[in-house]
Amino acid sequence: MIKKGFLSLFIAFVLFAVFVFFPNSWIKAWISDEDVEQAKTNMSSLVFQGMYLQERMLQEPNSMPLYGSSELNRFDPFHPYNYARATNAPYSTFMIGRGGMQSITHFLNFAAQEKNLKDKKIVFIVSPQWFTEKGMGELHFSPNYSMLHAYDLAYNKDIDVKLRNRAMERLLEFETVNRDQLLRTIYQYQLSNGKERPIVGRLAMLAGHFQKALLEKKDLYYSLFPRESHKLKSNDKLVANQTFEQQLKNAEKYGKKRVTNDLMIENKFYKRLVNADLTKFKGSRKNEDYTVSPEYEDFQLVIDILKDAGAKPLFISIPVNGYWYDYNEYPQERRQKYYEKMEQVLTNANVPYVNFSDHEYDPYFIMDTIHIAWKGWVYVDQELDNYWTQS
Repeated sequence: MIKKGFLSLFIAFVLFAVFVFFPNSWIKAWISDEDVEQAKTNMSSLVFQGMYLQERMLQEPNSMPLYGSSELNRFDPFHPYNYARATNAPYSTFMIGRGGMQSITHFLNFAAQEKNLKDKKIVFIVSPQWFTEKGMGELHFSPNYSMLHAYDLAYNKDIDVKLRNRAMERLLEFETVNRDQLLRTIYQYQLSNGKERPIVGRLAMLAGHFQKALLEKKDLYYSLFPRESHKLKSNDKLVANQTFEQQLKNAEKYGKKRVTNDLMIENKFYKRLVNADLTKFKGSRKNEDYTVSPEYEDFQLVIDILKDAGAKPLFISIPVNGYWYDYNEYPQERRQKYYEKMEQVLTNANVPYVNFSDHEYDPYFIMDTIHIAWKGWVYVDQELDNYWTQS
């Protein structure tokens, strides 16, 4: 029994050693271009919480990534990925984002990819519903948080020190980060400039290097087995060889077949609201105000890291469904104040941006309550074309 137990332990140790010390370059060689292409639309945490697949996509000279949240997986014929593919655009797109992702998680991602963002054109979609009174909560932060990115931040020598410290202070406000005693100790040690618990801090820094290496190795192994691509719902004839005006008309026809209610919400989603008792949403947002939120500081971190990296971002400020928000009794005047504030933030940052706030009541611009799609994507596609041609 002792010998069998020792043999099992020895085998486990050997397998662990192989896992840890297998050369990264060999693992990378097994990840094909097809795997990378598939990752562009699978919208999985493997991509946005990892390093390697994003690194490969960002290094493609003609790629223009889109960063945002759940609107990115609203695939239809007019979605930027379908549009770029069907029209043989001079650029390709890939999506980084899913439901619950907001500025701080994107910041971590940008910081981890800083070396690959120099002179890179990217698109960042800003959603109004991020800017709630309490900002991003643990419920949305935890499932979208990347431990790999968080450890990388502590050792990232490319990022401005003051910017890194601002981010670490913010991250320590989340329980997910505080529960990681090693990471918390590293952050506190860094923030104190090595003065707080110096011996423990140095030991934590050494242990953190090993932890980071393990997480990088794990990311590489996971990258060998990417998930299937998202169902694209493509229909190339609606966008290929079509003028902008023709694409808008096609998008309107596409939307009309799917929306037949006064709140301008896709019928299948509207049915769910009705089944959940639509009347309970009446007046549900009358006390909300998107002009006061911790999210603004998180969003500033995003702006600052992209500047620090030398990236070339285009920010897209999208509206809400005006019909739905009227029903929720979030007044249009208050919504307008948010749009104006966001425009002022982007203007002050001296970054290129597009403001779509005047499309709140534009039928089929928003597909449900908040997600851009159909006609909205046509407008976005045009902006991507324009931005790509700019120097």
